[in-house]
Amino acid sequence: MKNFMELTVGIGPAESVSLILGDAEMKESLVFQDYKVANGDGKEEQAIAILVFEKYFFRNNSSASLTVTVSNFEGETTIKCISTGNGAGIFNIGWGAGKSFMKPIRKTLESHILEVKEDS
Repeated sequence: MKNFMELTVGIGPAESVSLILGDAEMKESLVFQDYKVANGDGKEEQAIAILVFEKYFFRNNSSASLTVTVSNFEGETTIKCISTGNGAGIFNIGWGAGKSFMKPIRKTLESHILEVKEDS
């Protein structure tokens, strides 16, 4: 199963990443982190962060992966969360594991969210 969520926030990428990793549960699940900064033609700095998390869920006896990108290439800071691998069995039933994996990110950034787009 896959779940997708996109947030636009009113803070920069560095602060967004700091808040996400400030959550103990998310920090514990982190398996990869990369952060790159570029100067955009005399404009403000442009940055992208890639965070990959993995967590085991007892409810469906499977591990879920959560990939998060944080960037400001379009002027606003956009956070995209994609949760995969959280289904189990022949029918790939996830029992809500993917969505619950993304919840701490939305909760942590709640006061800074300008727009929410959810695909699933």
